Amino acid sequence: MYRSVGLHREPIAVTGFVFVPLGGAPSGGWPVVAWSHGTAGVGPSCAPSRHANLYPQSDYPEYEDLAARLLRDGHAVVGTDYPGLGFPDKLHNFPQTDLNSRSVIDSVVAARQVSSQLGRQWFAIGHSEGAAAVLRVGEHVAREASGLRFLGTVSLAPPSHFKDVMDMFAAARPPIDAGLAALAAYLAVGAHLYSPSIRYTDVLAPELAVQIPLVKKLCDDELTIYLDNVQLDRIGNPDWADNPALRRFVDILEPAKGRSTGPILLLQGDQDQTIPVATTTKLNGELCNLGDTVDYRIYPGATHDSVLSAAYKDMIGWMTDRLQGHPAPSTC
Repeated sequence: MYRSVGLHREPIAVTGFVFVPLGGAPSGGWPVVAWSHGTAGVGPSCAPSRHANLYPQSDYPEYEDLAARLLRDGHAVVGTDYPGLGFPDKLHNFPQTDLNSRSVIDSVVAARQVSSQLGRQWFAIGHSEGAAAVLRVGEHVAREASGLRFLGTVSLAPPSHFKDVMDMFAAARPPIDAGLAALAAYLAVGAHLYSPSIRYTDVLAPELAVQIPLVKKLCDDELTIYLDNVQLDRIGNPDWADNPALRRFVDILEPAKGRSTGPILLLQGDQDQTIPVATTTKLNGELCNLGDTVDYRIYPGATHDSVLSAAYKDMIGWMTDRLQGHPAPSTC
């Protein structure tokens, strides 16, 4: 448990985990990977640190496998649960990239007080919800993690262009994708936490909004299974933009706000049904226009989850090059 900041810059407690490779640390300590997880849910039981495989779904090995490979390759792994996850009577501010990114930075600062084996050099790696968060890490890190040496960001299948996402929610018609409905419901919870003036029905169709009590309790796979057995004719509210607070909320979710202080490795599977490759390609152009150093790679046949294993060799090679001081390549 460590200190971070909340929505109004108030001090809050956040939970997470720290893994250190076996054996003695090299001179200067183990390089650190700050891990930023994908959508897990918004309720207390959905915190990844509460689960042995680092995700609230027992048959999902991808995050555990990634952490194990990083440890074997000589990196300490620090993972945040994000603000709100893991605490009784609290909810996660899904999917607020600014809050999540600060909790990533603060997790590294705190972890170095837990273990003297952690070095000053670190990377931020994120998937899905976490992939958007780590893109914002590079914007904040210079002023919020002084004394550490940030070497770059690895972003796997980041969500972006949330106005388009809201319109997609509004346009959805039967047969309704239960996974998409779950994401919309979680977003409604986060929007209401951001501003109580945002009603759940400002985001959601009424038949989905009535499910909010269960949305607050069920983690991603549980909620998707449940909603798959609910008769839904719609997901979103087509008039969502009529609420000014909701428009502001949707705008702050965007991951490309300012120039990063470190290089970016942007990774995407071309068979991703959650984050379309066209969306990430558009985001890549926006990051390049900000002046970022971006290496954008698309993996044929890789899905939203399988891109983690498909890209691992490139990911570890890219990080090794940064540790060795080689200039970061750019596809911009």
